[in-house]
Amino acid sequence: MGSGSCSQKGRTKEGRLLRRVVVTRPSEASADLAADLAVHGIEALSAPMLRVEAVPPPAPFPDPAQAILLTSANGAEGAARLTERRDLPVLAVGDATAAAARAAGFSRVSTASGDATGLVEHAVHRCRPTAGPLVWVSGEAVSTDLAADLAARGFRVERRIAYRTVQAEALPTAVDFALRHQTVDGVLFFSPRSAEAFARLVQQAGLEAACGRVAAYCMSDAIARAASKLAWRAIHVADGPTKSALVSTLLQGRNEAAPMARRSED
Repeated sequence: MGSGSCSQKGRTKEGRLLRRVVVTRPSEASADLAADLAVHGIEALSAPMLRVEAVPPPAPFPDPAQAILLTSANGAEGAARLTERRDLPVLAVGDATAAAARAAGFSRVSTASGDATGLVEHAVHRCRPTAGPLVWVSGEAVSTDLAADLAARGFRVERRIAYRTVQAEALPTAVDFALRHQTVDGVLFFSPRSAEAFARLVQQAGLEAACGRVAAYCMSDAIARAASKLAWRAIHVADGPTKSALVSTLLQGRNEAAPMARRSED
């Protein structure tokens, strides 16, 4: 994994080197990832960069609606708050969002390829412009305008904002300590806003130099660009917009160059 040393972190009972990474996902989404990493002898330090807050119900859910478009797991939870209809078709951007929609009780869930372009094509394939509006449930901040893209294809899209994300105000004490004492190998990023927030807090804490000894692992090119506000030892981009792809990138240990042709869920 580049030039960083893991020996200072010790070894597991099985003799494997113990590595430590910082996970910037919201706390509620980090537990499964931490468990996955622990299997490989990697300790995860939690540093949630974003906190999700529900917003007051917007305009009523259109009735009838043809289908629901989701670009995030938080959007799935928001859709469940906005409508009691669990039989509406749900078109999810990727596997994680689809799983959240099923967990929220939606019974007709299909999955696109993992990015906004794929979701647009999925909607065009599965839906008809004359069959009623598509309802896009999202957060306040989005990186792609699905409504405009689908309107160009003849669809009517009604957006419903169900949540907002609030950035953290400081690095967790354990993460600050680990960076200062060079006991971190990498930082995992799952969204551009998380990467931007982390960079801001690192600069605020005067820890830019510490990141020069750490690798950034990003789920997409857009995230890598946001993370590049800091001078990392290396920036690695996953081969796909999924948690498993990002973990694979961490485990494989890529070359120092960062490829720039990947995707991400919102």
